Amino acid sequence: MQVNGKSAIGSDFRRSVLWQKAQELATNLATTIRDLPRDRAADVIGNQLLRSGTSIAANIAEGYGRYSQAAYRNHLSIARGSAFETESWLGLLIRTGYVSSEAGEKLIGLCTEAQKLITARMKSLDGGKTYAVREDAVDYETQ
Repeated sequence: MQVNGKSAIGSDFRRSVLWQKAQELATNLATTIRDLPRDRAADVIGNQLLRSGTSIAANIAEGYGRYSQAAYRNHLSIARGSAFETESWLGLLIRTGYVSSEAGEKLIGLCTEAQKLITARMKSLDGGKTYAVREDAVDYETQ
């Protein structure tokens, strides 16, 4: 069925490279988590990773469905935060040895790609203004 020349099933957000890349990341995360060992630490990390990783595409879609550009940008900001949270959980999986460095770095690469696409989309909405707070590099291990 078509409405105004567009499919009534599905939405334009599904055609977005941004959403597709976030879905690709979520799919890869689900596969990785399924293969984790069954112990308490892996379960906790896997649960958090799945929550943050799957919320990226979900927030992109939800924001797309909002009626205002400000709401869309806000959901993109939430998706971006989730992408950075996902990267942090992936780093923990690597450090704890639950995934190999090679497999983890591949997932981090997908995560970084999503972060960059979200950031570019956000900048295109507001003329490049950013309100991010930058922290100076600190070696936390020596503190």
